[in-house]
Amino acid sequence: MGNDQRQPRKLTEGYIKSLVFEGRAFAVRDAAVTGLMLDVNKRCKSYKVQRDLWVGERGRRRLVKTVRKTLGTTEDITLDEARTRALALIAEIKRGKDPNRSWQDMDAGSWTVTRMYEEYAADLRRRECAERTALDVLARLESYLGDWKALPISEIKKSMAREKHTKLSVRRGKRIANMALKDFRWAYNLALRVVDDPDALGDNPTNAITWNKERASNRVLMPDELPEWWVKVQAIDNPVRRAMHELGLLSGLRPGTLVSLRCEWVDLDKRVIHIPKMKSGRSFDLPLSERMIEVVQQALEAGAALYPRTEWLFPTRLRKGEREVKHVQVWRENTLPSQTGHILRHTYRTIAKRAGIDQIDARLLLDHTVPGIDGVYIHSRALFDRLLSTQGVMSTEILALCEPRLDCSAAAQAATHPRSA
Repeated sequence: MGNDQRQPRKLTEGYIKSLVFEGRAFAVRDAAVTGLMLDVNKRCKSYKVQRDLWVGERGRRRLVKTVRKTLGTTEDITLDEARTRALALIAEIKRGKDPNRSWQDMDAGSWTVTRMYEEYAADLRRRECAERTALDVLARLESYLGDWKALPISEIKKSMAREKHTKLSVRRGKRIANMALKDFRWAYNLALRVVDDPDALGDNPTNAITWNKERASNRVLMPDELPEWWVKVQAIDNPVRRAMHELGLLSGLRPGTLVSLRCEWVDLDKRVIHIPKMKSGRSFDLPLSERMIEVVQQALEAGAALYPRTEWLFPTRLRKGEREVKHVQVWRENTLPSQTGHILRHTYRTIAKRAGIDQIDARLLLDHTVPGIDGVYIHSRALFDRLLSTQGVMSTEILALCEPRLDCSAAAQAATHPRSA
């Protein structure tokens, strides 16, 4: 690459920010993932992978080339995303595959199911889908179609697809069965698009499946449920989880985004949490109302006390006694069955409608696409002051609905016998 090589070290977001171009390009190798490096030049900082590509049987292997591939700039992806992509890419190189090959060089007709899913995940990344989307697809392959992984995709028949869907529906549930086989459907469609000889594959095996009907996940917390929900949240012993659920309701963030918020994204002076990449692939500035600022401060203080120097806004340890700190992985609560996670996003949007919030404002606050020509010409960052004000209105409406109600007799008694000063 023609760059100076500095001593390998474990990269951190803070260290990466401190690096500046010094008149000559240089690279720093990551000690955590061998093969991943950060390239710093005049224009940008970018993550790259460099590994040797070997082919042949054990004992007769030969070096083909040194593979170099750019993963993205520090503006496009986070360090965690770069490491995840690098590990997937390095695994591919170790199997003797060159990730720089063009689509024209690929014979999809000879793919195994594993290879097909890897290509589909790579295609999702090329389309700038959220990294979580690609990882979830690969995880479902491992969990539900593991016995197919080594099979050539040309050997997956319609009868096999129907049988697999039926078994998963009974053993794992209708929704899981649909998700697992629809992943296969979309991945197979990719193979059909790029295969040299379409007749070598034939129709998509999932065309024979009768998909399960699924109930729309449109459950919300009703206004009369919110006071009890709020009381239960305040009773949660863990202050980190308590703040997490509060912010979930007050922001309407997707649960996956909520739990993975980083401390460095928080700017309380500007009343914003800057999220570099959302599910949409865009960055997003979450406006913070006064109440949301209080909740975030509580989370920061609790996190610092329980997990010193943590990088996460909502940190945890996966197992008792484990040293590594990660962000919260599970947002369900035993005391709040089916009342945490995505339901809070539905509730936020419903309250916005009740409160008469402008439709475009409501969409922008949830990082939803604005439809039509407005979506082309309206830029959310230019409307941040307005959205900040709207977020304040939303917090007021939500907190008013969450206030415990006095029953009629208690209200009457309070009016008849007011407290003495």
